[in-house]
Amino acid sequence: MPLAPKNHLRNQILQIIRTQGESTVKSVHQAVSQKRPVSINTVATVMNRLVSQKILVRGGSVRHYVYKIAPAESVLKARAMESVETLISEFGESGLVHFVDAIDELDPDALAKLEAIVRARTQEKSHQ
Repeated sequence: MPLAPKNHLRNQILQIIRTQGESTVKSVHQAVSQKRPVSINTVATVMNRLVSQKILVRGGSVRHYVYKIAPAESVLKARAMESVETLISEFGESGLVHFVDAIDELDPDALAKLEAIVRARTQEKSHQ
């Protein structure tokens, strides 16, 4: 019997997640197992590699992770624009203050990154 291409399992997992939407390792393993024998650990390893490659995103909590296809950059930008527009139109300056507080609480390093982004954007605009 010939060997399957190296990326066959990876592609099969991605197709299953596209079909299922949010998926668990268990649900993907069950779907893959219908077509070929594979251990749940192998499926989990491939899915975690896809997360590190930013092809999948993982949510939930340990032992209850759910995976989904990472959104395209344009989708991310559109969602961000919609969220910021809602935040500013509904809450004004206090919404921005709470946004910064939430960033600091969730990931203090992200606050420094945000500051650097704002500084760079301000410099770009001043040079135009």
